[in-house]
Amino acid sequence: MNLRNVLVAVVFCGLLLAARLDAQTITIDGTPGDSGFNVGSVATFRATLKGVSGDPSRYAVFAEIQYIGTTAVSTPQLDRKGEGKSGEIYYEGGWPIPSDAPTGIYSLAFRVEDRSTHRLVARKRVRGFGAYRKLVRIARLTIDKTFYSVGEPILCEVVLQNLTDREINGLRVEFSNPNYPWIALFSAERGAAQDAENPDLAITVMREGLNLPPRGQAVIPLMPAGTASFLQGIQRAVMGAGGPERHEEIPLPEVDQYTVAVWDAGRKSLYEMQFTKPAIIRAPDRDRPTPYGRNFTHPYNSDIDFVNYREFYQPGELSAAIRVDRSRTMFRPGDPLTVKAALKNVQGESWSGLQLRARVLDPGGKELQAARLESGFDLAPDETRQVEAEAWEIPPMADPGTYKVELTLTGHDGTRLAATTSEFAVNPLPASLLLFFAHEDDEQAYAGLVRAAVEAGIPIQLVIFTGGDVGACERYYSKPCGPSEAREFGMVRMEETVDALGHLGLRRESITFLGLPDGGSGAIWSEHLKPSNPFRSIYLATDHAPYENVLKPNLPFARESVIELTKKIIRDFHPAMIATTHPDERHVDHRTTNWFAMKACHELLREKQLDPNMVVLADQAYGAGGFKPAPYEYQKYSVYLSGEAAALKQEMGWLYQSQDGNLAEGMRKPLRELSREELHLRIVDWQKHEGWNE
Repeated sequence: MNLRNVLVAVVFCGLLLAARLDAQTITIDGTPGDSGFNVGSVATFRATLKGVSGDPSRYAVFAEIQYIGTTAVSTPQLDRKGEGKSGEIYYEGGWPIPSDAPTGIYSLAFRVEDRSTHRLVARKRVRGFGAYRKLVRIARLTIDKTFYSVGEPILCEVVLQNLTDREINGLRVEFSNPNYPWIALFSAERGAAQDAENPDLAITVMREGLNLPPRGQAVIPLMPAGTASFLQGIQRAVMGAGGPERHEEIPLPEVDQYTVAVWDAGRKSLYEMQFTKPAIIRAPDRDRPTPYGRNFTHPYNSDIDFVNYREFYQPGELSAAIRVDRSRTMFRPGDPLTVKAALKNVQGESWSGLQLRARVLDPGGKELQAARLESGFDLAPDETRQVEAEAWEIPPMADPGTYKVELTLTGHDGTRLAATTSEFAVNPLPASLLLFFAHEDDEQAYAGLVRAAVEAGIPIQLVIFTGGDVGACERYYSKPCGPSEAREFGMVRMEETVDALGHLGLRRESITFLGLPDGGSGAIWSEHLKPSNPFRSIYLATDHAPYENVLKPNLPFARESVIELTKKIIRDFHPAMIATTHPDERHVDHRTTNWFAMKACHELLREKQLDPNMVVLADQAYGAGGFKPAPYEYQKYSVYLSGEAAALKQEMGWLYQSQDGNLAEGMRKPLRELSREELHLRIVDWQKHEGWNE
């Protein structure tokens, strides 16, 4: 080998060694400067290069930016800003987002290149960012006082900002009692007309025909905008001792907020809305009790339960000597009822000739079966014995309901040593279950059905249409919510759903999110049919789903797009039963979720890709009115719960901390007061009414 070849080999080996060293030691990490950015602004990034030795100028760092679902990539180079200890180099940079850039979610990765060899040294994908299009912002919202007497005027000041480079004309600014406009603008008591304004809102128009110059602002000075008053009381369920459930009206706490909404001139497009700070409304004849706001566990101290919470189970329902495994308490007709229990001698002397017997009681208390589960065994003091035995073969024609199994442990002479009672429920279940809901926490209405399906091991998939980005967003952050806060709050709510359903035993892979905008389903259904004309959310300020953890990131907020994705979910899953919300709910997202699901079913049925015998359930409507009712025929459909399933249903609500989970936990009921029946409605003729709401 000549000298030239030797030198070439040495250089090549050196480059190869350097490449291996780089690959082993140099890493890149970083993050976007914020959760999201307005189009027309600059998206900022920070990155840290670690493991660098030698000349830091040798390396170039780039941000790879891609709108998820497309192939085009922007790669701005980051500037070196400084060096730290242990070979760390800091970089910052930005990407001017075009003013016409699509809104939604962008992926972000950092790439490191060796300038001398133009070789890739390191690459890492990091958390992405949202791009939104916010036109108008309420920069300041102030009411004049904290304490008001009933009938006293409330003065309000509003400062608006134009975030665009063009003039925005004809704005209408409204002050009202607290509301989300997509829920409460109509009045059910005034007929079915959708434009029947709800008098309970007490709307005051603070300004009409308001013009905002490009990047300018307008101030509406303190002016009378509302009148301090109490809203109607709410109904609370109360279970009497051993008696039926009744309802009583309780006053709402006198802690209140108000809504300021900014509309276009025709009151069709909602540009912005915010809630005021809390105000205390005091009746002239009432100084006590002092109310607490929604951030506290109870509205009044008088609601604190000092008795029932101490013993969730009643005396006799638990035994230290017979500890029943209650992980399986929901069964189908035809299933074997297997009892699992740990028997322990809790006395100071030996037990001999023991027998464990079971009595199965129907929902009315009638004995259906008596069985000996285990016999002829001994237990020394503190000794434990595991028992697993079949107590009953549930008949295929068994009536649905909540049953009991009584376990009794007796000694050799028949003396009863211990006894306990456990509940189980029997329900017919479908071969597979698909559920559609509008928001994270809506699934609580079907918690018993979900738990029954989980325990039976049948295929189950649960789909939530919106990201829930609005509900209590301001309370979560203790500040008005901009698009970035709303998107992050949607992610909080999704994680709460994963936790809550996990408490029921449902795995994460069985939960699907679509990421539609909270409160936007009605506009998507009726006004934004095509993906070429998507709806822009008021809170998210995007027209595509701005989440990476959803089924289809950057899903257009358009009816056709939602229907096609819903059809794919149904086709892929092949459900024997679909459970969803009621088609007549006053909450636009709730009723439209039903409409989306049924529209998809009708199209699949027409295409002969869906079994016409599939069962469809609707939840009970909690507040219908203000629009044309669905023409369906309904039948009552009950799901029965065991005590354990009822407890899980109650407890899952506590995990929704953003949705008053603290209040739910503070008002928890003992086992005897928990309902053992979930009421739903079967839509008998869902196949016959395609297009009724179009």
